[in-house]
Amino acid sequence: MELTQLRYFTEVARTQHMTKSAKRLHVAQPALSQSIHRLEDELGVRLFERQGRNICLTEEGKRFQARVSPLIASLDDAVEETRREASDQLPVVRVGIFSASSLVVDAIASFMAEEPEVAFEVVQHEGEANVHVSVRTLPPSKGRRRVAAGEVASFSEAIGVAAPKRAGMEGPVALSAFEQERFISLAGSRSFRSLCDSLCAGQGFFPRVVFDSDSPALVRKMIGLGLGVGFWPEFSWGPVASSDVRWHPLEDPGFERTLIVERAPARDDQTEAACERFCTHLISHIQSAWR
Repeated sequence: MELTQLRYFTEVARTQHMTKSAKRLHVAQPALSQSIHRLEDELGVRLFERQGRNICLTEEGKRFQARVSPLIASLDDAVEETRREASDQLPVVRVGIFSASSLVVDAIASFMAEEPEVAFEVVQHEGEANVHVSVRTLPPSKGRRRVAAGEVASFSEAIGVAAPKRAGMEGPVALSAFEQERFISLAGSRSFRSLCDSLCAGQGFFPRVVFDSDSPALVRKMIGLGLGVGFWPEFSWGPVASSDVRWHPLEDPGFERTLIVERAPARDDQTEAACERFCTHLISHIQSAWR
């Protein structure tokens, strides 16, 4: 039995909705369901039962929740308290950076310059619990999307292609113009890469990535040297245009992404106040980048 299983159980028991819990935990619904099933197998009891399209706790599940939930809350309090003591009683804001890492790190740096009495812990694994503020990319959706649980702000931006400057290539360009090109990708941007792959698949091809790097500056330089092209969001990675690189918006529909800022409550008033101030600062910082 793993701590993660117990955390997953307490969240599903709280919402009694597998899809909502998966979104809040930032895990795939099949993985969440499998974790709950493994826990039930280990305990030898059914914790949930289906009622129509919903689920609810069984009597055994209710008794297990009554035992486990206070333990998880106590453990979280102990972890939070230890972190504060280790930081000389500074409130610790846990930030989940799942997209737009440079933008979020810049926001943290500017906030710490204004409020050095606040400490930060960065999380980059989406299954991590107790994240106070996070930024992530939404998967593409068909039709009107629903507001995600905990969402406090959203920002949409076009996805274009950064390419070496070429004679005759101006303004919006069809994606098919780059179908035979080599692509250079920013490593570590799994959600962005996955989104671009999905959008390309909808247009009938898969980008041929020949190099990736964790440095946007290096990706920009390699594109400028004529070694390939790359997908580049309009705002969140900063400007790419230079004397040898041009950013082209795409004519094809759907090439955009939405970043969302999410908030979850902290367990003490001091940390909660710091989280709220940082969240306001982060949103303002992103708005400035969009302008």
